[in-house]
Amino acid sequence: MPSALSVALADGACLIDSTSSKTDLKTALIKRLSNYYARYGDEREVPDSSSLENVQLETALAALSVVTRVQQIIGVDEEPGVDRPPLIGTRDLKELGTLLSIAFRWGIDSLYARVLHAWPETSPVSNAQRIVEIDPSAEAYATLTSMTSDLLHLLFPDGFRGRIPQTLITTTILEKHAMDVLKSAMLLGWLPKSLASDLRPVFDAARPLITRFLNFLSPLQTITALGGILSSIPHPPQYVRKLCISLLGQQLLRPQGVRSLCTAVFGENDSPADDSWIEKLQHITRVFLTVPSNVKPEEYFKQVIPRIVALLAPPESSMTKRAAAYVISRMLSADTTSKYQDVISETANAILLRPLLINEAETAEAKISTSSALTTLISLVSNADPSPTLISALLSPVLLTLYSLLYHMDHVKTVDPSLRESLRGLTTTWGKIVGTTDGMDILWSIIQSNEIKWNIDLEGNVIRATTSEMPNPLSLLTPQDFKDDDYDLNSNILSLYPDPNHFVKFLKTFDRADISSDFFVKLLEAYRDRNIDDDEDPTRALLYMQIIMQMQAQLTDGKSSTNILCKPTHLLSFIKHVLEPQAIPPRILKGRHQDSGAHLNLLIHEDDTEVDELSDEGDSDDDTPGAEIITPEGEMIETSVNLLLAILEANEDLSARNAPLLNDIFLFLEPLAREGSEALRPLAREARMVMTARLASTSSGNRALLSQDEETAHDVYQKSLKLLQDPILPVRAHGLLLLRQLVTPSMPDSKDPKLTDDALVPAISSIFLQSIQDDDSYMFLNAVQGLAAMVDRFGKDVLRMLIREYAGGLEGLGASNLTQRDLDTRIRVGEALAAVIRRCGEALGSYVDILVPPLFNILRLRHMPTTLRTSSLSLLADCESTSPLAMLPYVTDLSNAMLDILQLEMVPANLKPDDKKDEETPETQAPSMDSEPLSANAKFPPLRRAALHFLTLMVRETTKQIYESSFGITLFPDDFTRRAKATLGYVASVDSDNIVRIMAREAVEDLDQLNKAILGL
Repeated sequence: MPSALSVALADGACLIDSTSSKTDLKTALIKRLSNYYARYGDEREVPDSSSLENVQLETALAALSVVTRVQQIIGVDEEPGVDRPPLIGTRDLKELGTLLSIAFRWGIDSLYARVLHAWPETSPVSNAQRIVEIDPSAEAYATLTSMTSDLLHLLFPDGFRGRIPQTLITTTILEKHAMDVLKSAMLLGWLPKSLASDLRPVFDAARPLITRFLNFLSPLQTITALGGILSSIPHPPQYVRKLCISLLGQQLLRPQGVRSLCTAVFGENDSPADDSWIEKLQHITRVFLTVPSNVKPEEYFKQVIPRIVALLAPPESSMTKRAAAYVISRMLSADTTSKYQDVISETANAILLRPLLINEAETAEAKISTSSALTTLISLVSNADPSPTLISALLSPVLLTLYSLLYHMDHVKTVDPSLRESLRGLTTTWGKIVGTTDGMDILWSIIQSNEIKWNIDLEGNVIRATTSEMPNPLSLLTPQDFKDDDYDLNSNILSLYPDPNHFVKFLKTFDRADISSDFFVKLLEAYRDRNIDDDEDPTRALLYMQIIMQMQAQLTDGKSSTNILCKPTHLLSFIKHVLEPQAIPPRILKGRHQDSGAHLNLLIHEDDTEVDELSDEGDSDDDTPGAEIITPEGEMIETSVNLLLAILEANEDLSARNAPLLNDIFLFLEPLAREGSEALRPLAREARMVMTARLASTSSGNRALLSQDEETAHDVYQKSLKLLQDPILPVRAHGLLLLRQLVTPSMPDSKDPKLTDDALVPAISSIFLQSIQDDDSYMFLNAVQGLAAMVDRFGKDVLRMLIREYAGGLEGLGASNLTQRDLDTRIRVGEALAAVIRRCGEALGSYVDILVPPLFNILRLRHMPTTLRTSSLSLLADCESTSPLAMLPYVTDLSNAMLDILQLEMVPANLKPDDKKDEETPETQAPSMDSEPLSANAKFPPLRRAALHFLTLMVRETTKQIYESSFGITLFPDDFTRRAKATLGYVASVDSDNIVRIMAREAVEDLDQLNKAILGL
């Protein structure tokens, strides 16, 4: 007698029997159900009139019934005295998996879609979805509830507190169908009371069962299932979405929840980012920022943030690190998480920054070591988006510590080089993005602080220490060292902190002249105050002076971006403050000064040496009767005047017109030039003379007052010039766009500011001509359109300027001196001329006398590069195609010129034996216009092609005019027609270039058409 298990499996086999003859799906399912009912002893029949959806649902219910029977047989616990559950073979397991798939696909999924189709909160389904003939508010809902209940009972036969059967059926449901179980149970079990009714009751029993069901899923399985519900089609109701989001937040609190979310979204492989990368990052950020309703924000973020930070550790993949860095950066952005900003910042700072600010040996508050915090911080900044706000918020609080650690690593050779360079890159990144004021304050705190001692063990762990591993420089010096010629004067023999040479090199890596110049001024002020106050520590004044000298030596190099003299605004403010009359004691004006080589001089001369600066020969003059005594105030004033001269020398365009502070400084220098000391008077006079000459050279007369509109246009002009100086290409392109819009002709009723000052036209046209040489296509096209718009706006003057740029300077030896860059520039200007010609339309007649003669002149010069001659022919062809009537005065000369070119420059095919020999050797190739663009070889085919194109265009336009108005019948005389036919026929027969021959044949056909038009045919 067969066992109950074999009977149940045989019943299930009827539902998936595939041995029947090929019929449609509905017929096959009805036959299978009939066989199933017959085996089961049920006389029920499925009518043929049933819809396919109903037949599939019946099959799903039967499949679920079979699986339930099997689960009841094999899912019993093994107990003493109870028969052992029977085993199931691989084929039977495959059959059960198929039955489960049928139950979920044709049962749960189908009913779920039918219920949502009529759901009050959901929008109507699309037309592509099928319309089911069933009452979704009653029968479908009840069937879905029944099937969901059966599934949950299958998993929890003894209730939510009972056991769960340890079978492969249970495993299959947990691993493959968790989302299907959850979505139907959530829909039914969490139905709001406001939507419930007698026909749509709440399935309350599902809640505890689903809660326990989630406990059997791993965080990855749960997150994948919940994410699948949120993104499923049709979309779940709003209350289901809220429940999924809440459960997702709770999953993040599980030990592997954060990692599981990243794995579910990005996958386990370190695959490259795709188009949906940003959307995925934004999605997981929203999930991380959604606090579960039953969890306090403080507790939530204190658990989640450390786990996100842990993903930045070295073993993680680059994809995971980038995702973690993005999430942390968005969490720390006040604009997105202002509600929990304080909690997030406090938690993140405790993990990332606090270990760098406390001593691990003295306190146990640090959750991670200093080395781990440093590595994590480097990984975060390296993988996050380059946000100035984020980088400043992360690094500013600990920059003092980071600098001290960098200083230590630069003096310890056993440090890991990659760690040292990563730390240097971290501080350099901060220096490049930090605000000027914040940067100044933090850098000043460094030179005001005491040195932090560090030790690095053999494993590379960074530990704070009470004593430093670096030796004292003075302990290694001997008297002989001071006598050696190779002694390094930049060495820090007094162990000043920070080391002036190292600190200025650190400052130079920022490439921030604004910070450097402001810091230089602050140092000068501090040095002045220290000299006046005799009670202050003299080593502090020495530190200031050493840093000033190092900045003078390293940050005043030519036109580099780090030159502190190239941004003189704050330096001029300092000079003005020093030279103000109330700041100068009377003794400075009447006193006398000792040897000028004994005090600080900010002018660097090539002949000066360090030995001269360190000499103390002038000190003996202090005791000389009548000698001028140097005072701290006098030293600072002379330093300020020398600094002023250095600034004027470094900035040739600086004058009182663009720096109004120079007006006040000029007045303050007058008493010094008249009554100052012997050393100060000539310096003051020199400074006044330079300032006077500079102001005179920049004077250009008074401009009339501008109207409000003109002032606005001038503001746009200044803004565009500023943007054009930016190193970032899109910013420069935007500046060029503003400039183009400024010169574009106004549209009716347009309120956009337009330039009306003709004095600025040359400058704007010069900018466009420079931009037309840019390799970026966007810049080039904007420049072309800008030049074309200027011709529309300002007329013939701009057009003449373009013609001069294109055709000027080519007489005599000018053409032979053309470089590749010159030729490229002229060709690009030709693009602008082509745009101008096309925009003129029928109004080209007003400009044709400006355009055609220079272009024709280029064509006639045989020593001209063939590339430029071909370009001029193209422009002439554009004129002909744009306005044939405007070209009538030149048609005769131009048409004969085209025939001359074809006759003189034709290359017969039978005259190329040498070329064939050359082709046999791979080292030599026949020259062409592409390989030799500067060549004046008129035999290159493109010139003949351009001539044929232009000639054909003139013939066609003339033919068109004859047909339309009988005008132009006498334009081409008979002798020209005969000559043209003979020339073109010969070219079509013997020219070596295939394209030239084809174009010549087409030209002959156009001539025949012209003759027919003349004859009235």
